[in-house]
Amino acid sequence: MLLWQKHQGAISRSLLANEADPAARQDLKQDIFLALYQAAERIQTAELPRAYLFRIVHNVTVDHIARAQQQKWHPLDDEVQYQLLDDCPSLQLDEQQQSQQLMQAVRRLSAANRQVILLAMEELTAPEIADILQISHGAVRVRLNRAKTELMELM
Repeated sequence: MLLWQKHQGAISRSLLANEADPAARQDLKQDIFLALYQAAERIQTAELPRAYLFRIVHNVTVDHIARAQQQKWHPLDDEVQYQLLDDCPSLQLDEQQQSQQLMQAVRRLSAANRQVILLAMEELTAPEIADILQISHGAVRVRLNRAKTELMELM
C-alpha cells in the first residue's frame, strides 16, 4: 500500500508516542495496518486520502487506548522509554535527547491535546486535523494552543 509506505514514519512516531510497551505497540501497528488494508479502496477514492488515512490511524489508536485502560495496562517507566528511543541509530545524541524529552512531555498531555499535537507534528493542516478528529477547525486551533502551552510548561 503506497500511502502506508509514504506515511510509515509518521505512523511509527504516532505508535511510539501512544504506546510505550513494544509488544503492545506491535499489536497496535498490526491493527492499524489491517484497518488500512481493509479500507485501501476507500482511502484511494477519498477526497483527502492522507487525512482519511490518519483518521483511521487515530480511530484504531483510540480504540487501542480504550482497551488498554479497560485492562489497566501500566505504562513503562521513564528509563525503559529512554531505552526505546536510544535504539534509534539515525538520530544524533542532542536530537535524541530532545526527542526523548519531547516524547515524554507528549505522553503527559491529555489524550485530546496529544492527538492534535501529534497530527500537527506530522505537518497536517488544521482543516485536515479537523477532518481526522471530526471536530471544528476552531476546536483544532484551541486544542493546538492548549497543547503547545502545556508542552512548553512540561519542557
